[in-house]
Amino acid sequence: FFFKQKTAYDMAEKSFVLLKNDNRALPLKKGEHIAVIGFLSTAKRELLGSWRSAGVIPDSMSTVVDEIKRINGINQVSYARGCGLTENDRSGFAEAIKVARQSDKIVIVAGEPGFWNGEGKSRTNIKIPGVQTELLRELKKLDKPIILVLMNGRPLDLSEENELSDAMLETWLPGTRGANAVADVLFGKYNPSGKLPMTFPRNVGQVPIFYYEKSTGAPADPDQPFQKGTSRYLDCVNDPLFAFGYGLSYTNFSYSSLILSDSILTQNGAVNAGILLSNTGKYDGEEVVQLYIRDLAASVTRPVKELKKFEKVFLKAGESKTVNFKITPEMLAFYRKDMSYGTESGKFMVFVGGSSRSGLHTSFWLK
Repeated sequence: FFFKQKTAYDMAEKSFVLLKNDNRALPLKKGEHIAVIGFLSTAKRELLGSWRSAGVIPDSMSTVVDEIKRINGINQVSYARGCGLTENDRSGFAEAIKVARQSDKIVIVAGEPGFWNGEGKSRTNIKIPGVQTELLRELKKLDKPIILVLMNGRPLDLSEENELSDAMLETWLPGTRGANAVADVLFGKYNPSGKLPMTFPRNVGQVPIFYYEKSTGAPADPDQPFQKGTSRYLDCVNDPLFAFGYGLSYTNFSYSSLILSDSILTQNGAVNAGILLSNTGKYDGEEVVQLYIRDLAASVTRPVKELKKFEKVFLKAGESKTVNFKITPEMLAFYRKDMSYGTESGKFMVFVGGSSRSGLHTSFWLK
């Protein structure tokens, strides 16, 4: 039983993705007076989601607000429901604002009902439901640091929430030990290291949106204003709000010195891609280093990027390490125009970084 509980806890904390952390709002410091707002901060069933099968709520399950009290002390934590998940009842706003006004920082736990996620649970509106965002707007007026803890099972349109909050932690549907993990991450007991396994759009009009899209015949220059005939939106940039592979840490990582062992890859050979990863922040932490490859020309259209390899690297504060990836011809194979599977000679781009939208790049030739 203990092993299963520990596994549930480890899976939860390692899956969390830090989406935003302005002005060092996180981690929380013991002794700060914390206002915890939102129905989900006292929920248990919602933490399990709709894919729990025959699972039941065990006696060992806790809530987010209880776990924050465990770490920070009962007298240093105040709670207000504020509102539910889907109803339009604003009667709890006044109490939430009162509690928040007396605090140093505000933690609001918001998202979707757990049973909204799973098979046959699609939505046409991917904003946070109900009046949860409206409550967030009211709390913003207090001019206090706001930490938004998200619980949901799909990518959401968080464009407004991104503007209203100082920090955002995506915790998905964190499971049996999810509340424990949320509190420990908020207080820095574990430094978040998760990366997004899907793309978060700026609005539902960008859907479908994914990092490995095919190239267009009229690509837009993201640094230039609207150009007639290019593939871009009139009212929104093409880039997502949060890209595939994205995720922050309480520390900072820098990438430098991307070097290939050779500029030519032969059909029976291999090329090593090495990059220097440095922890330039004040906390020990883990970074998921990602390698993407782009085939610049082929007999069929190819994705603009494909994730080929990744490695999770732990670095102490101030430490650096060279991370190496072996590139082989097998990694470049695809179904060609005649539907045979194999490679085609040509030029390839290599990207190494912390997400699908960042990193250093270089190139090599496959002969």
